[in-house]
Amino acid sequence: MHYSSEQLVIFFAFLPILLAAVTGAVRFKKLDTTLKILACLVFFAFAIESLSRIYWLYKTSNLFLWPIYITVEFALLLWMFSSELNIKLLTRACIPIILAFTSYMIYKTLQVSNEGVMIDNSGRLIESVTLLLLIMLYYGKLYKNQPSGKLWTIPMFSISTGLLLFFSGNFLIFLFINFMLQYSQKLNYQVWMIHALLNGLLYLTYTYSLWKTRAN
Repeated sequence: MHYSSEQLVIFFAFLPILLAAVTGAVRFKKLDTTLKILACLVFFAFAIESLSRIYWLYKTSNLFLWPIYITVEFALLLWMFSSELNIKLLTRACIPIILAFTSYMIYKTLQVSNEGVMIDNSGRLIESVTLLLLIMLYYGKLYKNQPSGKLWTIPMFSISTGLLLFFSGNFLIFLFINFMLQYSQKLNYQVWMIHALLNGLLYLTYTYSLWKTRAN
């Protein structure tokens, strides 16, 4: 069976996730609380991506996995930043925010369930804006504390930078994804190839962060 270059890039984009999952498993006992949360996210992502590839090979829609992944990713990243920032208001609001987001995702998923290939992208946009704000808060905390040594020796800095690049680079994709799905199959594959490359870059930063020990 012939696959285009775009399809092959998308299919093998799970390799950085596999690398991150192996690194997380090897290093898990040595990780602090923040990085253990990240490792759990990586394990979950690998399970979802593996299942997604199986559906894809059998030419069966795997779009139902999209809201599941977004919901769990949002919850774990919010928990991770809450743990790292140690802001009382954010810590107290963490669970209510996660429950509200989960409820919203369930509602929107049911709303578009009868619309074929349509994807609800509002949840991804909410996640993007929320995480970009949390990243800015983390950078502000880092600037205030003025850590000694190189910033790239701090795992949370590389995580935040990877997330910043990922969500900034993908924002227009999340915004216009349904239009692109309907407009052109070739454009659809090209856009998802860009998304796959950015996702691969993100998980390489996760791998780096899980491998590095926390700076003092």
